[in-house]
Amino acid sequence: MIGRRAFLRRSGGTLAVGAAGAALGMGWTRSASADCTGATITDGVLSRFRSRIQGSVILPVDTQYATARLGFNRRFDPYPVIIVRAAGTADVARTIEFARTNGITLAIRSGGHSYIGASGGSGVVLDLSAMNSIASLGNGHFQIGAGAQLQQVYGALRCQENMTIPCGSCDTVGFGGIAQGGGFGYLQQAHGITLDRVRSARVVLADGTVVDASPEADADLFWAIRGAGGGSLGVVTDFTVEAVPYKTIHVIGWYWPLASAGEALDRFASLQESGAVPRSATVALVFNNGAASLAPAQCVCVLFSTGTLAEAEATKQLFVGPGGIRATPGLGFQYDADSPACDPHAVAQRDYYRAKSAIVYGQPAADTGDYLRYWLERRVADPMFSPSDSATVNFLTFGGAVSDVGPSDTAFPHRDALLEVQFLGYLQNPTTQSIRKNQAWIQGLYADVFPRLSVHGEGCYVNYCDDDLTEAQWTSRYWGANYPRLQVTKRRVDPADFFHGKQTIRL
Repeated sequence: MIGRRAFLRRSGGTLAVGAAGAALGMGWTRSASADCTGATITDGVLSRFRSRIQGSVILPVDTQYATARLGFNRRFDPYPVIIVRAAGTADVARTIEFARTNGITLAIRSGGHSYIGASGGSGVVLDLSAMNSIASLGNGHFQIGAGAQLQQVYGALRCQENMTIPCGSCDTVGFGGIAQGGGFGYLQQAHGITLDRVRSARVVLADGTVVDASPEADADLFWAIRGAGGGSLGVVTDFTVEAVPYKTIHVIGWYWPLASAGEALDRFASLQESGAVPRSATVALVFNNGAASLAPAQCVCVLFSTGTLAEAEATKQLFVGPGGIRATPGLGFQYDADSPACDPHAVAQRDYYRAKSAIVYGQPAADTGDYLRYWLERRVADPMFSPSDSATVNFLTFGGAVSDVGPSDTAFPHRDALLEVQFLGYLQNPTTQSIRKNQAWIQGLYADVFPRLSVHGEGCYVNYCDDDLTEAQWTSRYWGANYPRLQVTKRRVDPADFFHGKQTIRL
């Protein structure tokens, strides 16, 4: 199946550690910053903090630091001064207190997949990966720890009650991040996005207070965390979700000539806009350099259906049957998937990539496919890129259950959208030259294509955060008309702006 593939502000006072490491038997005597300005953490303060943490406190001299500091995207190379692998809510509250009282920035990490490196940084990294329990509460409800990986969530829900949840396809992404930003996936037309299944959440605020957010308890915070994205309002430690009955996903893929890219995109968007695609199906149209390298060049369309096989085939015929576009003979695939994820046993593999997104509110401009074809063919022909330096532009259908919820009912605003789009450019063995080339390629592609996707309104997805956007752009495109209300909530729960990052909600 098709998987998904800011830096936080430097501390107001950087962490300077003199004899702290030596006092703890760590031999850590260097400061964390060359300028050594701001707060200084003594050995006694650090020792007391470490003694209060039930989980792990990892310092730069510890053997596990070299891997613990890393996130998923190799584009970022963070060197935090402390990593706290929290064992529970009390550890989270104590870590927030430590960072706040000592003037150190805090980065929150559930899975480490932030597109802009926001789960790293130079201060304290609060790692929630050990808070990954998944417990059945009965009647299809589950409590899910923020650090649980998506592959764990799918497996546990299936094994415990034969249930599942609409969510993403990246096996190792952390549930805390995907659930707060939205949660796109192959069940979204039938069941909505991930945050639509959240019924309550436990949140640790900037002052260390632990609150439950739900329709009955702090309904405003409950509204905000469903779409605000992580890192702005507090640390969500666990969620109560209402799952949906498990159904096998029938996956059917076919190819269209890349020369027909404009016609393919028009057919894809028109069928979705007409309401002809049933709720049991979510459909992806994928332009990637793998298919573009075929002779002749191709793009691929993939149908994900929880209906019967006959219903899935009937949906396919909307695209390739009479009135549609004939599929390329001899290419295609069909199989049944046990979950919306690719592999329940996948091990995280770090990648180097740049990413962007778009939310499409109506039919794209007629020449959009021509530009997609141009940029893919240009990448395929460029000797700077190897065949393993993959790139893709993925379109996924919105609507159905996603649009049953109003744009202002949760902080996620894109309920009326037609499609969502993800742009990705990967490098297998990045060099200085190929990094520049990859950046120029995706920025050039986006400059041409995004305006053509936005003729009916602009939008981007907060979980596909983009560090090329200006502040005026990301605040508007991520949250639209919901942003002022998010600011009101931010001022109430975090009046000192402790949770401040490159693209967090501003006061």
